[in-house]
Amino acid sequence: MKKPLLISIPFLIINNCVGFSQDEPKHILSVSAGAGVLTFNGDIGKGKDVSSYSYVRGGYTFSLEKRFAKNWMGASVYLMTGKLAMGERSIHVSRNNNFESSITQYGVNISAYLQNNKNIPLVPYASVGFAYASLMAKTDKKYHGDSLYYYWSDGSIRNMPQLPKNEVISRHVNRDYIYETPIDSAAKNTFTVPVGGGLKMKIGRRIEANIGLTYHLSVTDGIDGMKGKGKDKYLFSYFSATYNFIKQSKDSKTADKSSVDFSTIDKLDLDGDGVKDIDDFCPGTPKSVKVDGKGCPLDSDADGVPDYIDKESGTRKGSLVDADGKTVTDAMILEKSKRDSLSSERANAFLNEPSAESLEKLDTEIKSKKTTEGNTSAIPEQFRSADKNQDGIISSSEITSVLDSFFDGNSDYTVEKINALIDYFFEQ
Repeated sequence: MKKPLLISIPFLIINNCVGFSQDEPKHILSVSAGAGVLTFNGDIGKGKDVSSYSYVRGGYTFSLEKRFAKNWMGASVYLMTGKLAMGERSIHVSRNNNFESSITQYGVNISAYLQNNKNIPLVPYASVGFAYASLMAKTDKKYHGDSLYYYWSDGSIRNMPQLPKNEVISRHVNRDYIYETPIDSAAKNTFTVPVGGGLKMKIGRRIEANIGLTYHLSVTDGIDGMKGKGKDKYLFSYFSATYNFIKQSKDSKTADKSSVDFSTIDKLDLDGDGVKDIDDFCPGTPKSVKVDGKGCPLDSDADGVPDYIDKESGTRKGSLVDADGKTVTDAMILEKSKRDSLSSERANAFLNEPSAESLEKLDTEIKSKKTTEGNTSAIPEQFRSADKNQDGIISSSEITSVLDSFFDGNSDYTVEKINALIDYFFEQ
């Protein structure tokens, strides 16, 4: 086959997760909690062989927000805690610095929400604020207690200073990444301006999921203990969940029941069969079809098939009938059993060896059966359009043609009808 067969493509849209009543509830307070990663941008990290991913640290956030202006705006207070870190390695001895700092930040934010059609649960947002951060920076400059690292110009780290006499006797060491030494020159606190944005997804009237990032512009150049040309900055990328405390409006609590005309509803007869919908046991009856007192199509011979589609009237009581109301004989049952058995054998044979050769073998077998036994049954009307050469047989190439038309959008075949056609192919 030229294209894979798609058996099903399920789409489930849960209305109560994205739909809201026209009467908006009153927003009281939103509580959010989340986690993410912090990345630092300062003076450390300007040397060579820097891997920023090695210095990503975790962070956590908690916030309280009050929405206003019909939920277009929000004012919040928040707490963020985590760590900042950066390091660098270079053959230049002065560019082998590292630091790690704990950070606890308190701030206020103003957020703007780009509200959209209420059936779309995604809401972009942007925010700006002001915050105060408490810091405690340390560096990793020792190993095994008080042993110092010494960075040599050949790029190595050794246990002795770079002197000619130490060339042979010095020993190579590796960093232990334990930040044990406080950086006295590093800032102990700073003010920042957080600027951010993200996407909020409404999971329900009260629950929201958020993904976003905030870039923090600090007013100091000393978070990493080094001075440079610009102020230090850091990025917080996060995921959080929000719970909204709301109060239902009085209008939505007290529905205007007078606007509902129950007397009219009681008289409805949508299928026009003369039986009111409230009493109709068979809604959707085709027009002009005669019905009984319960609104169900007449079935004179009581075979379970309504008269208007029954192709065999007066069926003997208790007889087994097919979908057309025709009596099913023992010979018909035996014939169907043979076809089902043959279909199962052919399908299993193909599944055991799925290849073009197997399909050609099946085509040959079906044609041979028609030649020796004759065409015992015509192609069902719903599949006749697939018989392109009109030889009374559905071949594997004709099924491929149907599939190609289906994927090209030029076919009235549905997935269910294609599956039924494939079943018929094995039954021939």
